[in-house]
Amino acid sequence: MTLGLGFANGAWLGHLSFMILAIALIAPPMPWMRLGIVLSAMAGLGYALGFANDLGLALWFLVLLVIGASMLLRYLMAERGSRFSAEEEALRASFMGEMTRAGARHLMDQGNWITGRAGEVLINEGEAISHLFYLHDGEAEISLHGAHVGSVTSGDLIGDATALSGEPATGTVTLATDSRFWCVSAPKLRQYLELHPDARTVIERQINQALEGKLRAANAALAGG
Repeated sequence: MTLGLGFANGAWLGHLSFMILAIALIAPPMPWMRLGIVLSAMAGLGYALGFANDLGLALWFLVLLVIGASMLLRYLMAERGSRFSAEEEALRASFMGEMTRAGARHLMDQGNWITGRAGEVLINEGEAISHLFYLHDGEAEISLHGAHVGSVTSGDLIGDATALSGEPATGTVTLATDSRFWCVSAPKLRQYLELHPDARTVIERQINQALEGKLRAANAALAGG
């Protein structure tokens, strides 16, 4: 019995097929994994028909090719069919930028767009956060024990510090102007991310980056003050 790692008689094409498949399995799920499966199957099919003359092996590579191609086609159609308005594009760029268009569309549809009025309280200090908010247009004030401690402006997330953890809010957020915002129920968001681990990885990373940016801005303001 030989090890079978030679490259003669087209064996290199068979090795290439499995190498591509191995890389595809550790690549980001969409779309590179699907594309990798298609390329792997094509290389394997070429080896089976062109060198091995094995119709049984060719059949299995053909099955792999059909499955991979159909998955890739569904992904491309979903991406092409995902449409966003101007305000939805801004929302997508805020913390869904690393998601696929179809994934962002699906997550976005879990929430609602609302027009809020000045004086409306979005978050109450000490209470569990009910929603994660994205402020598209407007301004809100942050207070702690009744004292003004900061502001939130267009493009900012509100409730991102505790929406995923379910912990009580550390301050009160009140709209300072009539505002347009998107919001999603915090329990619904947590449940959604439990069911979509790929989305969870992206969203948690984006929210953590947003929090780090807020902390840097707060430290710079304190240093300047």
